[in-house]
Amino acid sequence: MRNIRRKLRLALILLALAPVGAVFGESSTTFARVATDEYDTPRALQLAIATYVPQNHKRMLSVDLVSAIHIGDPSYYADLNTRFRSYDALLYELVAPENAIATSRLAERKGFISNAQLGMTKLLGLSFQLDEVNYDQANFVHADLSPAELRQSMDDRGESLYVYFWRIFFASLDEYAKDPLGLKDWEMLSAILTSDQDDAFKTMIAYEMTNLDQVRDILGEDSGSAVIGARNQRAVDVLQSEIDNGARRIGIFYGVAHMPDLEERLLDQLELVYDRTTWVDAWQLGSQTANPGP
Repeated sequence: MRNIRRKLRLALILLALAPVGAVFGESSTTFARVATDEYDTPRALQLAIATYVPQNHKRMLSVDLVSAIHIGDPSYYADLNTRFRSYDALLYELVAPENAIATSRLAERKGFISNAQLGMTKLLGLSFQLDEVNYDQANFVHADLSPAELRQSMDDRGESLYVYFWRIFFASLDEYAKDPLGLKDWEMLSAILTSDQDDAFKTMIAYEMTNLDQVRDILGEDSGSAVIGARNQRAVDVLQSEIDNGARRIGIFYGVAHMPDLEERLLDQLELVYDRTTWVDAWQLGSQTANPGP
């Protein structure tokens, strides 16, 4: 029990790192939370749709950062598919060749990380994003690097899966040194188990997914990394192109881990300001009925 959180780290990184994810950074906006009912029992893992607008509303434009988690309830993806139809342009992440059709990549998701994610879907009783999201919608716009571009960006920064492995190893040692008896893990697990949760393991992971600042030790500074910084900048470049072409209601559908850095780029480069947050249930927890948050 004492090393539960340390053992979960790899699973959480796999949920965050695939060609559709990354890592949390510092931000004033919350992009993930666990909602509770009136008895303080965990009800749902919720993800944010954060809206940004021009300062003083000087022009008609709104940009939504639509936080994604790559395994979730089918109802979560069904909700997103409906919301996506309202955008002039929906920018999405997928490390794929330029002009690639997203659905054509489904049969190719046989890499280690994707297979690990698929394993997590079975373990937690969830669905995989690429199976549920309708990437064939006419307003979908690819806004990510190609595999060759990502490899080159990683090479330029001295990044590799080998480097990440050792960062995971040393980050785990550092966390163990901070809590060698695993008291924090035991307190959290005890609280969940005594709350009569039907799916204590899933609930525990949900809480961990809202607190992934620890993973920054693995990828380094968000803005300078290939997995986050380079890909996020591509998304912002595509965003600017869509704005120049007349789009006024735009969504950016990227892994929740990308959002703090993306927010910084919207504020600094496009001079937008935060407007509001809409919460969407991604995972139903316990026996509660999942409903969209306010």
